[in-house]
Amino acid sequence: MESAAEPPAESEMAKKGLPGRFKAFREKYHLAIEVSFFFAGFLFDVVLLHRIDSRPLLIHQGTYLVLSALLIFVDHRIHARGTEPKGLWGKVAAYRLWAMHFFLGTLLNAFMVFYFRASSGLFAALFIVLLAVVIVANELPRFRKQGPVVRVGLLSFCVTSYLAYLIPVFYGELRPWQFYVSVAFGALFTFGLWKLFTRFTRDPNWTFRRAVAPGLVVQGSLFLLYLVDAVPPVPLSLKTIAVYNQVEIEKGDKVRHYHLHYVAPPPWRFWESVPSELELVEGEKAWCFVRIFAPAKFQDRVTFAWEYKDPQKGWVDWGKPFSTALGGGNEEGYRTFAYTSPKNAGKYRVRVLTADEREIGQKTFHVVAIDDPTTRVLVEEVD
Repeated sequence: MESAAEPPAESEMAKKGLPGRFKAFREKYHLAIEVSFFFAGFLFDVVLLHRIDSRPLLIHQGTYLVLSALLIFVDHRIHARGTEPKGLWGKVAAYRLWAMHFFLGTLLNAFMVFYFRASSGLFAALFIVLLAVVIVANELPRFRKQGPVVRVGLLSFCVTSYLAYLIPVFYGELRPWQFYVSVAFGALFTFGLWKLFTRFTRDPNWTFRRAVAPGLVVQGSLFLLYLVDAVPPVPLSLKTIAVYNQVEIEKGDKVRHYHLHYVAPPPWRFWESVPSELELVEGEKAWCFVRIFAPAKFQDRVTFAWEYKDPQKGWVDWGKPFSTALGGGNEEGYRTFAYTSPKNAGKYRVRVLTADEREIGQKTFHVVAIDDPTTRVLVEEVD
């Protein structure tokens, strides 16, 4: 019996040895490879990208924005002429699309890291997932072939995201008007880019629909996402949040120490450094201690909002929100705390909010009522 004929494509790849088989594997599993590279790059950036207010980083990202806009202009000018350039310039220009998406991809990865660090809640999680999909899509050839519609939209998003934390970094506070200004500038930037290209290339195909509408859709989407609190509150990020039985301040000459008291979790709950159950005697308080990263010279306020899960009504406000100062500059985060007085055993949570009432983070915990405080053993940790 004769064996089945080998498919021509596979036979051809087999003849080319290891490089051919690798190329065939890459083409067959290109989506999985792109996703894997995305997560690897994201984890790499998480390790390397430390401070969002680093001046070299801000200059570096601003340079990438300018270079991306310049490359889009060069690509459009070449497209309008209808012929690729010759000689050395032609060899350099052949890499323009790769360089353009490299710059945009690098910026998107950085924004992804900063948004991820500042995210909290379901809407913010959906925003992060959506951004991750865009970053992965940016690496796919089919996505890149869409041309200026995609690149203008990505650049417009990058401009607004960059300004969304650049303005608060230099202003020293986080306010809603700053994001509105970022969105407005992103829209004006897209419109101005279209007018500039139209003047220098005179391409009738460079229409409002292709060159401006994608950017305006992006800006409109960002505006709506901000209104529903889906856009994380960059440049702030929550580094630590936990609930304790007691928080005490020890003021020194130059530094202050926080003494944190809690009941150590049982050995089998090895993933918890501080328990999510709080054993309290009637009249005792629940204390929330946080570390919040803020840029240098940042002076603002944060609010602690406490909630109780009522068996009939669900989550309801518990007591009055407490507002306190927030300072910036500390690599490990600005330390502060608040407390509440639970009246009933049950499920509680504390939400940490910015001055513009966006959530930086939250902590859910269970209050367990006990009659005898001697039955618990409190551990003390000094921060």
